[in-house]
Amino acid sequence: MSLIDPTSETVATLDALSDAAGAQPDSFAAMDALWRAVYALPHWSFIARGPDDAPSPFIGQLPNGPMVFAFTTRQRAHDGALANGLDEEAASRVLSVPLPGAVAWLAEFAQQGVTGVVFDLPGQGYMAPLRNLIPMQTHIASTPPA
Repeated sequence: MSLIDPTSETVATLDALSDAAGAQPDSFAAMDALWRAVYALPHWSFIARGPDDAPSPFIGQLPNGPMVFAFTTRQRAHDGALANGLDEEAASRVLSVPLPGAVAWLAEFAQQGVTGVVFDLPGQGYMAPLRNLIPMQTHIASTPPA
C-alpha cells in the first residue's frame, strides 16, 4: 500500500503550529492545535531499523531520555536519518504507519523503556511522552478544538 505524504501546505501549517507552541510553552490552545494537526496526518513516518519483516523505529538518546524519532513526511525521515549520522542506504529505509493505528503501535515502545516521541528533528523537535499518546488521541477524538 502506498501512502501519500501530506501536502507542502499541510507541512507548512504544522511547522507554524510547532513554532507557535514553542513560543507559548504554557498555552494549552497552542499545544492542542499542534497535536490535533499531527493526529490528523494520514500517517507518521519513522527511520526504519531492524529487519525488513519486523522493522522498528529509530530511537535516539535525548536529554529527556530515549525517544522515538517520528516525522511528518517520508522525506523528513530520510533527512533526519542523514542528520543522525546514518548512511544513504539506512536513510532510504522509511517506515510509514497509518493513523490512528500508529498511536497504539508507538505507545507500546514505552514497555521497552522509551520515554517519548519527538517529531521532525532536527528542524522542529516537538515531543510528547509515550504514556500521553493514547490519552491525547482520546481527548482529540472526544472534544472540540480549543
